[in-house]
Order: sequence, then structure tokens, then C-alpha cells
Amino acid sequence: MARVSKRFVRVTTGVAGAGGAVLFGSFGWIVHQDLRDARRTIDALRAESREQRQSLATLEERLGRVGRELLDVRELEGEARARLLRELEARDRGESAVVREELERLEERVRALRAAAEEHTRLLAASRAGEDTEQRYRVLMAPTVRVNARAEVGSGTLLWSRSTGDRARSYVLTAWHIVQEEPALQGGPATLEVDVFADGALLRTERARVAARDARLDLALLEVEGRHVYDRLARLPTRAEVAGVRVFSPVHAIGCPLGYPPLPTSGELTTRDKTLDGNHYWMINAPTIFGNSGGGIYLARDQALIGVLSRISAYKNMIDVAVPHMGLVTPIDRVYDWLEATDYAFVYRDRLAARPAEAAADLAPVRTATTTVPASAPGE
Repeated sequence: MARVSKRFVRVTTGVAGAGGAVLFGSFGWIVHQDLRDARRTIDALRAESREQRQSLATLEERLGRVGRELLDVRELEGEARARLLRELEARDRGESAVVREELERLEERVRALRAAAEEHTRLLAASRAGEDTEQRYRVLMAPTVRVNARAEVGSGTLLWSRSTGDRARSYVLTAWHIVQEEPALQGGPATLEVDVFADGALLRTERARVAARDARLDLALLEVEGRHVYDRLARLPTRAEVAGVRVFSPVHAIGCPLGYPPLPTSGELTTRDKTLDGNHYWMINAPTIFGNSGGGIYLARDQALIGVLSRISAYKNMIDVAVPHMGLVTPIDRVYDWLEATDYAFVYRDRLAARPAEAAADLAPVRTATTTVPASAPGE
């Protein structure tokens, strides 16, 4: 290997040292510049940090102030709520007092209205009772007459009354056994006396004759000739209405017991099926006695004539003892059947024909009668 001279080594070493010094100096300057920039950055960051701390302090102060204000608001809200509740309670108490006063006034008015209504109801009931009493009196008592025969005094019921020129003609339904001993019957002189009443007092006495009779049914129709037309006639039911009458139906018996002016008694229908001496009867428990015979039995519900009292039951021992609460009644539909066999069916037909169509439709075929024929003979 070739040998290197010492001078080359010294020159080379010197050049390298000078280059290293220059390089080191450049590096140091760069480092110094970086440190100075870093110091500036740190100072800037410190300044920014101080500003941020100041901002945070300001924000914390503001937050504290807001918190205090919020507490004040909450306190004010609580006070306002408490005040509102007190005001509401006071108002409620005031309104409650007003409502209570109003309710008391309303209750007083209701009590007054109830008292007035009760008084009105009482007066209305009394009025209706009075009207009902007056109506029953007109409907039940006015058609009832007293029949005075030679040997008997009994009762009868006005069924028909019309004017015939300057005279009047009326028909009375009664029991045959009351008038059976009259010497003059159909076509003979009017020897019977029929007493007509008004408001319980004798109005007038009319003469009458027997127009038709049936001894087996114990029925008789009296013809009254005078100058007076009677508009208060017995109400007549249709056959369908008669068929609808049931046991326990309240009834009134109107007649002239023991010869008195017309008197009413009340009871019930006890049976529709009583047979005696071959005749079919109904039975009532309304008190009846001698003199009621021939009188009308009325349905209390509508004051319609549903039968004629034929007889009262009697207990036969050594003497006959009347049983006044066991009256035997010939039902009105049997009376209709009997009248159909005479020339006097118009007595009930005219009355039913004046009612609504359903009542008129209940009539049997009309029989035409232009002349008066003898009544059926006794026992027929």
C-alpha cells in the first residue's frame, strides 16, 4: 500500500476541523433560532392561557350570577305559586260560599215548588175525586128508577128515551116478578108507577105499562109514556166488553132497597157461572136486599151496565133468611138475546149504534119491527 504523507494528513485534518466548526456553528444558530421561536410561542400560549383564564373567570362569574338569578327566579316562582294557590283557595272559598248560597236558594225554591206541587196534586186529586163522584152519581144514579107495582116495590133502569111529537116514550128494564101481578099488561092502561129521581129527590112519577116480559128469565121491559125525555140513560157495553168482565171485577149495585130512593152499594163479581132453576146467573157480593130486584149492576171501571139483579140468595130453614151479599144477576148479554126475540131490540141497538164503529160492529143482525106484538107469555 502506498504510504500517505504527514502533511496530507495535517491538511486534511485541519480542513475537516474547520468544516466541523462551521457546521456546528450553523447548527447552534439554528437551535438558537428555534429556541427563540419556541419562547415566543410559549409566551403567546401563556398570554392566550391568561386570556382564557380571564374568559373562564368572567364566564364563571356570569354563570354564578345566572345561578343566583335562577335561584331568585325559582324563589319568585315559589312565592308566585304560593300566592296563586292562596288566591285560588280564597277564590274557591268565595265561590264555594256563593255556590252554597245559590244551592240553598235553589233548595228553598225546590221545597216551595214541591210543596206547591203536592198541594196542586192534592187539590187535583180532590177535584178528580169530586168529579168522579159527580160522574158516578150522574151515570149510575140518574138512570135508576123506583118501580111501584100492586104487590111489589122494586127497581129499574132507564135504557131508551125519545120524543114522539108532543109526547115522549121511554123504556125501563126491570125484573118480571115485580110487575107480574099487574092486571093490565101489554095494550092495557098504564097502571104501573115509575118514580124518577134527581139528586136523590123525587123528580116526578110517570105511568108505565109492561111492553115485553119473560117469566123464565125474570125480565120485563116497561114502556113509559109522558112528556119528558130522559138523557141520562144507563151506559150499555158491547158483547165483547161483557165477555171481558172477570171475577174480582169491582161492581156497583144501584137500586131502591126496601122502597128507598136509589142507593149504591159496592162489591165484586164473585162468579160468572151460577145455575139456578135452569137459568144462568152471575153472582156479586155487593150488599143487596128486597127492593134491589130489577136494579142495575154496573162495572166500576167504566160504569157500564153489565146485568140486572134478579134475586138474592136465601137460606131456607123454618123461614127464609136473605143472604144480602149473594146477589144473582142476569148478565146483560142475556138481556140482549131476550130483546132480540121481541120487537124492542132497538132499545139497546140504537144505543150501541151511537158508539164508535167497533161497538156497532158488535151488534147482531138487525131485526125490523114495524108493529107492536104481544109480549111473550108467562113461562115462555
